[in-house]
Amino acid sequence: MVEILSSSFDEKFAEIEQAIRSCDYIAIDTEFTGLRLNEQVKSSLFDDGAERYRKLRKTVSQITMCQIGISTFTRDRKQNSLYTAKTFNIPIYPRSFGPIDEKFVCQASSFQFLTRYKFDFNKFVYEGVSFLNEVQEREVREHIASKAMFTGLERDLDEFAIQKICSRVADWLVSKEEEKTFTLKQTETEGMPMYVLSMELRGRFPSIWTTIDNDGKLISIERIGLEERQRFEEAEKALQWKQEEQLVLKMLGFTRVFRVMKQCKKPLLGHNMLMDLMLMYDKFHRPLPVSYSEFKATLHAFFPWIYDTKHVALRLRGKLEESGLLQNTSLSELYTDIESEKGRDLVIHPPAVVHAEGFDRYRDGFLPHEAGFDAYMCGFVFLRYAHIITFMDVKSSDVIPCMFRRYLQAMEDYCNRINIIRARVNNINLDGADYKSQKPEFLFVKSRFMKKRLNIDQLAKWFSPYGNVDLKLYGKNQALAATNSFKCSKDILKAFKQHNSIFVTKYSVWRHSPVVRGILWSGVLISGGLCIWALLGTTDNKKP
Repeated sequence: MVEILSSSFDEKFAEIEQAIRSCDYIAIDTEFTGLRLNEQVKSSLFDDGAERYRKLRKTVSQITMCQIGISTFTRDRKQNSLYTAKTFNIPIYPRSFGPIDEKFVCQASSFQFLTRYKFDFNKFVYEGVSFLNEVQEREVREHIASKAMFTGLERDLDEFAIQKICSRVADWLVSKEEEKTFTLKQTETEGMPMYVLSMELRGRFPSIWTTIDNDGKLISIERIGLEERQRFEEAEKALQWKQEEQLVLKMLGFTRVFRVMKQCKKPLLGHNMLMDLMLMYDKFHRPLPVSYSEFKATLHAFFPWIYDTKHVALRLRGKLEESGLLQNTSLSELYTDIESEKGRDLVIHPPAVVHAEGFDRYRDGFLPHEAGFDAYMCGFVFLRYAHIITFMDVKSSDVIPCMFRRYLQAMEDYCNRINIIRARVNNINLDGADYKSQKPEFLFVKSRFMKKRLNIDQLAKWFSPYGNVDLKLYGKNQALAATNSFKCSKDILKAFKQHNSIFVTKYSVWRHSPVVRGILWSGVLISGGLCIWALLGTTDNKKP
C-alpha cells in the first residue's frame, strides 16, 4: 500500500493514473462520517430500490467521505494465473475556498467505529486530499475570475493570518539585512493557497515580486524597483491563467483520480457498495439527482461493469454450502475463507495475487476497515470468485489458468447488481429496471376489535422471535408486516392463526388496499347507476 496525503498528492498523481490506465480492474472502498442520521432514513424491509435510494440520498448529502481506498489488479502478461496489486490509501477532506465551505455531519457511532480500527483523524483533517464536484468547481472558477478574493471588505480569507505573514515581510523589507530574497515555506502560510497569498503580498507591497516554485511549496519574495515590477507584471499576464489553473487543480484533488477512472471505464468492484457509489457520485461528480433512474443511468454510463462482491457471495453461498465456506458474508470473513487452504482447494489453479514493489504495507498485515486494505481484499475475493464460477462445472483436468476476459464472461450474470441489505429487493440493477422482489408477500394484520388500536411495539415483540420483521400502521386498527424469509412469514401465520387479539393473513391488494377497494366500490356504484339509468331510459321509450 502507498498512502497518499495532501502534501504528496501532486507528485503521486501520475503513479495513480498509470496504475488505473494499465490495470485489468479496480476495487474501491470508502469510509465516511455518518451512516443513519435519523429514524426517517432507517432501512426497512418495505424499501424497494427507489425508496432506499431516496433515504440514502438524504444521508449522503449531509455527510462526507473521510478515506478512500483504490486497489488496481493487473494480470501478468506472461502468467495468466498471476496478478499484481497496487493499493492506494487516501484520506480526503473538503477544503474551503471562496464560496466553497462544505458543511457535513459527524455521527458519534461512526467515529467510534473508525476509532476502533485505529483511524487517524489527524491525517483526515491536516493531510486529507481535497475534492470538488462539478458544481463546486464551476463556483471556484467563477470566484477566481471575479477577483473577489483580492477586493472588498468582507472576504473568505483569514485576515489575521494574512496580517501575521505581511508583518514578517514588512519587517524584512525595513531590516538592514541586504538579503535580496525572503522565502516563505508552505508550512508557514497558515493553510492559505499559495497563489492567493502570492497575489495578496504583491498587492500590499509595491516594491516586491513573488514567485512560486514548480512544486508549489515555496514563495520567493524579491526586492525590486517600480519599473522592474511593471515589466514583470506585463510578462506574467500570459502566465496568470496557468497559476489559476494550478489553484483549481489543487482544489480538485481526488476528483482528478475519479475522472481518470470514468475515462478508462475499467471494471469497478466494491463490497456492499451502494453507499460507496452514491458518495463518489455526489462528492466527485454532481449532487445526487432526485431521480433514481437518472442516477442509475449516469452511473452505468461512467462505469459499464460494476461488481458487488456482497451480491456475488450471497448468490454463491448456497452452491458452496457443503464446503462450509462463505457462510458469513462480511468482507474480512470472505477474504479469510477464500485465502484459507480449503478455499484455495475449491478449484485447482486459483490465480495468485502479489503486491507490487513498493506497496508492502499489506504484504503481511491484516487491517480491516482501512479503506485501502478493504479495497485490496475486495479485489482479491472477486478474482477467486471469478475463478470458482468459471470452472465450477468443469472437470478438474480441463481447469487451466485463463485470460481475465474469460472471467468477465463467466461473471456476466453478476454484473451491475448492487446488494441492498434489509429491503424488499435483494439488489438493484444498474443497467435497467430492477428485478421483481423474491421476498415473501406482506402480511396483513388487523385488530379483532373494531375500536381497539394496534400497538406497533407490541406487534414487534410478538413477531420478532420468528425472524426479521418490519411493521407499519395501515389505518387505526390495521398494519402491514414485511418479513425477510418465507419461513418467518409461514411461522407467523401459523402461530397467530387463532390469536385472541389480532387477525393475520397474507396481504391482498384487492381485499386490503383502501385505495383499490375505493376504486372498485366507485366502479360498482357507477356501473349500478348506469344500469338504472339505462333501464329507466328503456322504460321511458316503451311508454305510449
